[in-house]
Amino acid sequence: MKVSVILPIYNGEKTLKTTLESLVEQTFQDFELVACIDGTNDGSEEILKSYQDSFVKMLILKNERNLGLGPTMNRLVANTKGEYIAVAEQDDYYYPNRLQLQVDILDSKKDIGLVSGIAEFWDGEKVSSKFPGILVAGTQYPEGKDLFLLNYRHQIKVVNSCMIFRKSVHIDNGLYFTKHYPSISVDWTYILRFSLVSKIYGLHEVLVRLDRRNDRTSITSNKKLQFAATRELLRSFAYEYPEIISKEDYKYAKTTQNLMELGAAKLFAFPFKFFRYFPQSPKDPRWLPYLQNRIKYYLKNKF
Repeated sequence: MKVSVILPIYNGEKTLKTTLESLVEQTFQDFELVACIDGTNDGSEEILKSYQDSFVKMLILKNERNLGLGPTMNRLVANTKGEYIAVAEQDDYYYPNRLQLQVDILDSKKDIGLVSGIAEFWDGEKVSSKFPGILVAGTQYPEGKDLFLLNYRHQIKVVNSCMIFRKSVHIDNGLYFTKHYPSISVDWTYILRFSLVSKIYGLHEVLVRLDRRNDRTSITSNKKLQFAATRELLRSFAYEYPEIISKEDYKYAKTTQNLMELGAAKLFAFPFKFFRYFPQSPKDPRWLPYLQNRIKYYLKNKF
């Protein structure tokens, strides 16, 4: 197979059909689907089996117990046969030309190791936004350490749920998906390390629609856990890469995280968090526009 599509699954029965249907409808069909159910016993396996005849090849793996996203991703990669490995997630919809566009880039640009694109955020009724802004604006990712620092300082700017990468780059550079973080920052960690060993290319096309409904039960909806994992990632990478990440870079990245946590804070908790975070970087120019936008939001929606 030219491509292996890997699909980690954890309690995915509510959304899995939409993902599988979108993969069936791909214009590029020379791919195998390798799925792994991570220690759950809902209806996901039956749903997968009902689609077996819709794919050229499907392999279903099962973890006897829940291992988390990192080990599951590593097991998936180890069971692939394709030259390129494409990542899919159980609650996302992939536009029909997703794989074809990415394969065309990898086939024509041999120095590119990973290709991603633009994601739509869907709130259940409409597309609320698109990500990342750098691709939406029509510009391209920087390379090497510059891309590493962009993703570190501003948080991940590569859509992980629609990335495709060369298996040779993954193997030759000893890359892996970490289990150090609780199933949240796994892809971010991977992309940071990948950017130091190969080029990452961004397509200026919407490839995936991400389910961001308020009632979804994905682990990434647990903000407390997500924030804790992010702070640990920032600390550990600053320790691991001191020749790249300066003290100012770390401080900037911490402020980025502080602003994100403030953005998620309820009105009654906002003042306490603000007076905790603001003294850590009072000269950062992002504070003033953030506060102005926050005040406008509350005036418009709360009072």
